[in-house]
Amino acid sequence: MHQFQVLIHQPRPFHQILLHQAFNAQGLYNVRLTEDMPGTLACLDQDRPVDMLVLDHDMAASSAKSLFRYLAREPKPKALLFVGQGAGHGPDLAREARKLGLWVLDELPWPMSTVALGKALGRLPAPLAQRPG
Repeated sequence: MHQFQVLIHQPRPFHQILLHQAFNAQGLYNVRLTEDMPGTLACLDQDRPVDMLVLDHDMAASSAKSLFRYLAREPKPKALLFVGQGAGHGPDLAREARKLGLWVLDELPWPMSTVALGKALGRLPAPLAQRPG
């Protein structure tokens, strides 16, 4: 059976911990963390497929757009999940990702609830949604 792979790109250690624990609470334990774009790209280029890429809605717009262009050419994660809120002065990153044809599973605000995360994960198509718990 496929083990669901999550990659969290998050520069804030406190948010990394919260996100990791939230996915573990959903029965997902194959969670990797990156805090910078080179680390994220390196993880995406590995042989282990990434099913979901978790991004901070407040990440730098230039980094996000560069990442989205990369993902549009090399669609490795099956879904994107945005957490947090944008600062309000930049583009809506989830909308930008959708414009490039990327699948945005959901946008969850901070503080993120495990119930909301569970509902978002429940919208994953089978067999991707096959996970413990």
